[in-house]
Amino acid sequence: MTLDSRLASLVDAARSKKAFRIQLVDVKGIASFTDTFAFMSGGSDRQNRAIADAIEDRLKLEGVRPLSLEGAQTGAWILMDYGDFVVHVMDEDNRQFYNLEGLWKQGRELELPPDVHPAAASAEPIA
Repeated sequence: MTLDSRLASLVDAARSKKAFRIQLVDVKGIASFTDTFAFMSGGSDRQNRAIADAIEDRLKLEGVRPLSLEGAQTGAWILMDYGDFVVHVMDEDNRQFYNLEGLWKQGRELELPPDVHPAAASAEPIA
């Protein structure tokens, strides 16, 4: 199964700002308000805001804008609602405390696209 291009773009944007523990969970038929959750962590409120900004900017280039955005002021937990997918950018304390992945464990985890580093992809092989 090929990952939706918008989800692949958000993962790539999150990785560009060093998001970690990225997880995509398909909740079609389980949640009535969305099809997919994206969970990821940042090391600080500032990094969380940078991750969310990168995701928003990348998806805007594709003509996709969030229906709502919450938590950007504090940055500890930023929620980005795109309708058929919802992005959670969280610090580790909130992520562990609320354990959203555990709440939606009936969902199916989606495979992330490979992490391709531009410098590594263009590097010449060593002979």
